[in-house]
Amino acid sequence: MRSFTVITALAAFAACGVGATQKQTIPALRWAENATNCTFRDADDGRTYYGLSSRDFEITLAVDRQELEKIPHRAKPMLGVFLTFHYKGNDKFEELQNKMYLEYTKHSQVVKGSLDPDDMLKHLQENVDDLTDEVERHDVKKHPELKEQKESELQQRLKDYTEMMDFISTRALKPVTLDASNSSASGWVFFSIKDKWIGPWRKPEEFVLRFPVENYVVEFPFSLPPKGAKVEFRKRPGE
Repeated sequence: MRSFTVITALAAFAACGVGATQKQTIPALRWAENATNCTFRDADDGRTYYGLSSRDFEITLAVDRQELEKIPHRAKPMLGVFLTFHYKGNDKFEELQNKMYLEYTKHSQVVKGSLDPDDMLKHLQENVDDLTDEVERHDVKKHPELKEQKESELQQRLKDYTEMMDFISTRALKPVTLDASNSSASGWVFFSIKDKWIGPWRKPEEFVLRFPVENYVVEFPFSLPPKGAKVEFRKRPGE
């Protein structure tokens, strides 16, 4: 079943007109260290940047070097990466946010498709409603002596949900068509970490991000923390 999952996900890249029964290999454009069309940069903002370019486009993948540590602190645990697209051609370039896939290489090569921003917002709102109902209708009634504590905890959790929903609605990558007059697009792409084959993180974790671009499948292999990354110390407020 695991290999079937991988094959099914990769087959989705052929959705640009190739039938499921047709055998056709789509050439891969893969990021590789020190390759002439690839760049690598550890920036002071805490992210590692992987650049990949061709004649018609440039794509940059940015990954927070502490992404694995941040996942458990989100209202809904998920893994996020930041993508920037720049089109250099004279025709049109279609960015397909809904056809991106992340392989969890050390976890039976599980492949997860990118989460749809609208679906994420819908599910988060449902979580907010369920949580509010649970606390106000059940917890407080069952333990009236803890009313103030329960309501305070609820407000903090609702704040976390609201912040995440605002972030997704304003900064998630949306499908867009680029051309000479609108040549750039960027945004966050999120992936689920919920799967029976995804266990505790194994540092360094290894991933491969794949998505179709024009007549290629673009591949970004990356690690968390990145290989050779320096130990980072968080600054105290005011420093």
